[in-house]
Amino acid sequence: MKKSTKQSLGVLALVIVAVLGGWVGSGFRGGGAADGIEANQWMNKIRQRGELRVGVAIAPPMTDERNGVLGGPNLIPLQDLAEQLGVRLTPVPADWSNIVAGLQADRYDVAANLDQTLQRAVSIQFTDPVYEYQGVFVVASSSPLNSSAAILAAGQPVATAQGSATGAAVRAAGAQLVELAEYTDALQAVQAGRAIAEFTDLPTAVSQVQANPAFKIVVPDPPIYSAYSAYGVPRDIDPQSMRTLNIAINNARANGSLDRAYAEVNYRTIDKLGDLQKK
Repeated sequence: MKKSTKQSLGVLALVIVAVLGGWVGSGFRGGGAADGIEANQWMNKIRQRGELRVGVAIAPPMTDERNGVLGGPNLIPLQDLAEQLGVRLTPVPADWSNIVAGLQADRYDVAANLDQTLQRAVSIQFTDPVYEYQGVFVVASSSPLNSSAAILAAGQPVATAQGSATGAAVRAAGAQLVELAEYTDALQAVQAGRAIAEFTDLPTAVSQVQANPAFKIVVPDPPIYSAYSAYGVPRDIDPQSMRTLNIAINNARANGSLDRAYAEVNYRTIDKLGDLQKK
């Protein structure tokens, strides 16, 4: 075969490869465009419905109920997102024992103030963290128990919220549990003498002790439970909607709106408990 003929065939082969490559590439890009429409499916459903439904279980001050209305600082990024989508934010009552089940049953679009646990991650997805915290004990001010070791060694019931990640952690540490519907019920159990302590998240403990000086906080050393609190979202949420949710969270953390909301409810971090801590 002549050299010129070989060169011509080589050029022709390159042209064919280029054409085929362009066709395949456009096919993939076409699929990507279709996926792009589906990529906003979660947000599109919210727009069509006209509301962003948020499952809320009570854990003051991050999530609370005032005058019959569910709210709290934890909902600020979701309120920002609802405003950007042009929809209303609709809090939906939930309990810690069923908040994940409610998300799976499509009773709401987001589960607020939810700890990132492996058990939950099997069933749902999590956003970026909204805040971080440690689990702590709440005891009567008059109690002789001033350490986590003393509380666990006492062998007496510890109250917690049913289905909570904090409850699972303190059980694993060896505590005998009294599980109740809400953390307010858990504190009442301590007050009534049915439990020697409550084990709860730091924000809830701070709120409870600020409201009632008859109680104090015991910080476990070493920690029994540390967590990243995020939002729970459906397992099949599309990537674009997840990215948008995470941007709403990170913006609220960066622009100070969350910190200002924490200050308004007198939230204290674990290194600034002061007189709230049992000595």
